[in-house]
Amino acid sequence: MTAMLHLIATTIALIAMSGSSSRNADQRYPPLLQMGEAYAEPTQEQKLWALGTCAVLTESNRVRHDMLGGSDRSPKNVKACQDILAKWWGDNNREDLLGTLKWIEEGGHRRIFDEFARDLSAATPAQLALIRRRVAANPTISNRVEIALKYKDEFGRKSIAAWDYDRYVSLCGWGYIAGYLSEEEAWQRIMPAARLLQKTFDSWKDLGNNHVVGREFWSWKHTQERGDLTRKSYEKLLTDPSSPWVLLKWDTDLSPKRESRPPTQPAAGTR
Repeated sequence: MTAMLHLIATTIALIAMSGSSSRNADQRYPPLLQMGEAYAEPTQEQKLWALGTCAVLTESNRVRHDMLGGSDRSPKNVKACQDILAKWWGDNNREDLLGTLKWIEEGGHRRIFDEFARDLSAATPAQLALIRRRVAANPTISNRVEIALKYKDEFGRKSIAAWDYDRYVSLCGWGYIAGYLSEEEAWQRIMPAARLLQKTFDSWKDLGNNHVVGREFWSWKHTQERGDLTRKSYEKLLTDPSSPWVLLKWDTDLSPKRESRPPTQPAAGTR
């Protein structure tokens, strides 16, 4: 019980630091990203599928689902992606971005969710009542407690992996537009993340729901501000005829195609 209360207290500091304290983690955290395979340029269908993993965020931002980073590399879009990375992630250059990608590989918000889930699972009903009373005045922490309690058993070992790795894919795309990653580097990272997500989840619906819940766990404040938009985007993607989730089968083959040619710019509208 003491450990749980200590976690709640220290999490306030973690939130204030936007998770940056976890970036010093010294090892990858499950589900593990498999990065060791020889690179093979993905097919157009594989690229579109991989970009579909971050479709909730793409739809919420009203950018394109069929382009790496959601847009072309016009000067305006380069500046926009640089601003996104700086404002939301503190990434002002290539080194910063690589550090953020490593942070996600080493636990991201999964670590925090799993800590809540583990300690709350060990608490008795009386202890849970005490926890709720102790955090009632802090909506950020109270929100995390309630979400962890609600979803810890349903998510299990999946944790909030979609929330972490959907954003990983988005980060690689923005990094490409911003000029921090080459196109090949972006796909080298995106495709292992896409394969991990396909292996971890059962359907686009399963992945999307995990993303939405992960976002709600991450920030009570931003859920109040844009939570409705996020859920509406998720629901639209499930049924809209133009949605990548409708157009692309969940079990699309994402295995590397060894006969691929050297990386080139994709055709217009499929970057």
